[in-house]
Parts: sequence; C-alpha cells; structure tokens
Amino acid sequence: GQALAVDLTVTPVSMAEFRGLLIELQPLDRLLRINKEAAQLTVQQTTRELVRGLAHEIKNPLGGIRGAAQLLSRELDSPSLQDYTNVIIEEADRLRNLVDRMLGPNRMPQWSSVNVHRVLERVHTLLAAEHPGRVHFERDYDPSIPELVCDHEQLVQALLNVVRNAVQALEGTPDARITLRTRTVRQFTIGSARRRLVIRIDVIDNGPGVPEELQERLFYPMISGRPEGTGLGLSIAQSIISQHGGLIECASQPGETRFTFLLPLEASTTETAHEAK
Repeated sequence: GQALAVDLTVTPVSMAEFRGLLIELQPLDRLLRINKEAAQLTVQQTTRELVRGLAHEIKNPLGGIRGAAQLLSRELDSPSLQDYTNVIIEEADRLRNLVDRMLGPNRMPQWSSVNVHRVLERVHTLLAAEHPGRVHFERDYDPSIPELVCDHEQLVQALLNVVRNAVQALEGTPDARITLRTRTVRQFTIGSARRRLVIRIDVIDNGPGVPEELQERLFYPMISGRPEGTGLGLSIAQSIISQHGGLIECASQPGETRFTFLLPLEASTTETAHEAK
C-alpha cells in the first residue's frame, strides 16, 4: 500500500514464440532519500555557520549598547529618565536571548542511557497538562527498543518543540489527534553513515498540514507558518538531533503531518560527540 518512486524501463521483445514488452522497475526511494538527507545536512551546516557569524556581529554591539545604557542610568537623577535606559537594557537583553536561542543548545550534550519512552511520556505529560482535553494523544510504542545513549533533557526539548507545534497546528481541528509512535529500523543510512540499528520516532497529527511552500524550509531559523511564531523551535530541534548523529524528516499533506526522528541506536558517546563537532 506504499507509494514508491521507481525508474521505469519498457523494452519491446520479439522472439519466435513470444512478442510483448519487458518492463523493469528499479526502486529509487533509498537513493532519493539519501540525496535529500545529504542536501538537508549541508543546508543545516551552512545555516548554522551563517547564524553563528550573524550572532557574533549582533552580540558585540548589543553588549556595547547595554553597557552604555547602564553607565548613562547611573548619571541620571530623574527616575523618569532612568525608565528609558531600563527599556534599552531590557530590549538589549531580549535580543541577546533571541540570538542565543537561534544558536540552539549552548552546552555539550550530557550523555547517559535513556529509555526513549520515558522521554515521550514526559513530553506527553507536559502537553496534556498545558492543553487538557483539547487533543487526544495515542501512544504506539515498541517495548522491545533498548535504551538510547543521549542527552535526556535535550531530547525532551527537541520532541517538545515538535509536538507543541503539532498541538498548535491542530487548533480548530475537530477530533484533534496526535500519535506518538516508536519503531526500530535496521540497516539505515543517515547522511553518509550506514547504521546497523536506528530508533524511529514518529509524531503524527491529523491537522491541516504544512503549506507546500514551507515544507522545504521548515528547519531554517526564523521560518514559521504562524504569524506569532518565532521560527526557532524546529531549527533548535534539528540542531539537537544533529548533535546526536540523527535527523528529522517531515512529510505533510492535508489531514496528516508526520515528523520522523531518526536516531542511531548503536552510536557511542565518543562517536556522537565527534559527529557533533
């Protein structure tokens, strides 16, 4: 029941006892996916370097503006005038925090063995408390999945960003539903590395879907489908998963949007830390 992209060749065959067509189908899905992932990883790396350079250029003058405002505040006797310098200081701090969020996690992962279902249950508990009764959560877990070496808090943050986006996308959707699903995949390629065993986490919602013009740019910083969105949640999630040697994919159509987390199960902390660099 799955759709496959194939290379199709049709060759006329004419022999003494047979005339017809020889049809050859060569699946292309794996090659197309590898090419797409490689391009996505390249774009992520380029974007990350661009954002880091931009952050450096922004944070330096922000520090100067904040320092000058503090010095000016000390010279002013009038509280009403100090209110203006306080606004400058607060806005400089807000912009600095925004830049820090654009850079993603500001610390190296703290590796430990984690049950991925405990991570998902924490995400479920947090969002069910935030939106009681508004969204129905279905959990479809594979209990045989072994523990994953990861940073527990960062993985919670990455999943929370994606699931929270799904909850927000379901606003106004009747029978709003999110499915959290876990499976293992054998012999799977992430980027250029062939992984013996990969954990697959699917976050599936039955909302209106991601606009087609946004799908290719979803993980870029400052890209959001909501007017009030910052466009940082998915970028940060992708950065976290990339540090873990994994990848996030998205497939969307009206009535079903699926974000897929792919995390190598056998990666050691040393190997993952090396990949993060």
